[in-house]
Amino acid sequence: MGASPGFASLGGSVQIISSLVDNDGGNQEIVSAILRDPALTSKLLNIANSSRYPRGAGNVSTIDQVLAILGLNTVKSVALSLALLNSLSNKPQSAQLHAEIVAGFFSGSLAAAITRKFGADYSVQEAQICGLMQNLGRMMSIFYLYEDIERSRHLRIEKNLTENEAILEALGVSFEEIGAAIAQHWGLPDTLKNSLAPESQGLLPQTVANAMAWHQLCSLFCRRVTEVLFRLPESREKIEVVNCINSFQRVLKLNEKDVFGLIEKCLLETAGILAEMSFPTNVEDARILLRKASDRSTDMLSERDSLVQEREEGEQTPIEQIKHVLRLIHNHCNFNCTLICLPSGSGLIAIAGVGRNAAHLTTKFRSGGLKKDIFQVILERKTDAFIPDVNAPTYASLIPSWYNEVVGAKSFVMLPLTSDGKLIGLVYGDYLKTHTHGPMELKDKKMLEWRTKLVQVFKSGPKGKV
Repeated sequence: MGASPGFASLGGSVQIISSLVDNDGGNQEIVSAILRDPALTSKLLNIANSSRYPRGAGNVSTIDQVLAILGLNTVKSVALSLALLNSLSNKPQSAQLHAEIVAGFFSGSLAAAITRKFGADYSVQEAQICGLMQNLGRMMSIFYLYEDIERSRHLRIEKNLTENEAILEALGVSFEEIGAAIAQHWGLPDTLKNSLAPESQGLLPQTVANAMAWHQLCSLFCRRVTEVLFRLPESREKIEVVNCINSFQRVLKLNEKDVFGLIEKCLLETAGILAEMSFPTNVEDARILLRKASDRSTDMLSERDSLVQEREEGEQTPIEQIKHVLRLIHNHCNFNCTLICLPSGSGLIAIAGVGRNAAHLTTKFRSGGLKKDIFQVILERKTDAFIPDVNAPTYASLIPSWYNEVVGAKSFVMLPLTSDGKLIGLVYGDYLKTHTHGPMELKDKKMLEWRTKLVQVFKSGPKGKV
């Protein structure tokens, strides 16, 4: 990264913006810094004169007025976002980077709101900048080390790794460690450097010792919430946010109802400010894009693959259609977990799922290797299979160790999807408890229709063409 001129100039911008404070000498240092950047000056004037700020009412013409209306924390966030945008937009992966900046902007807004509500003794301005920079390591890695990031995606498939495990193997360090090292290299303020320090594995403290500790813990909380909102499936949002609140409730003195209110408010405010600064990506599009980037399907399928390509306006992508059909099958058969799998070499790999811990299982559910297992046998036969008890002598030797460790189901069904005699996918459904007989619903008309629908989706091209 250091070999790139853009890296050094970005560091200078971040250092200047993050260190500016409203001191006893007034705002002249800040005003001067802003006026040196015509694009930033124009954006800030546009935001301050928008309908969202009645005090502006179209009459704001100086940066002093902008500071009075928007507040220093918003001004600094807009400035940092534009600095990141200007530095990270000339790469093929710019759309993903734009989405990461949106996620960072939201994280900063939430950190400011949390501090204003629950940490009145601490600086809202510092909180916002600390929150905004939480995915610095990820952004810099996507921009400067994209080939390595792509290699980590393949490692996830080949070695059955989580994203963090694959990143560690590909880069030797985590995104968080990269962010902390960059902050150190750029000489950022101590509070910001401390907030970017990699998360320790120990228990959270019971109380906040000082301002430095507040900003570190508040930033970590906002990073986790942002990860939930921008990377996890919508179905898991509420429970995962509640888990985050429960983890930090005591040390940050959080109230669940208030936090959910602040999250909704910050999403709306972020969307409004991004629109007013003509940012190339909005909040909803950023959330969709980053969810897709984190989804199991895009580990195996490139953005050009028909399964993940957008359809006509208002239409679902093929992978979204597949998930919809999976939900119907899941509910119809009362499965605990239902996955869609694709053939991969001599084995198979899950790309999406619904039900019990589906998001996690799709990152771990893969079969392959020299030792033949039950899934490879089913692949060869291309016929429906019901395994009533994975521990029964008939099957136990064919059940791979990862299945018992990761999945833990006692009975499961595999339903091959074929077209012209060729296997193009499989539906997996399981039960945590042993089932003597397979579900009667497997043979009814609805199941036949849903399996036919899945085959059609797999065969369809970007515009529905076969």
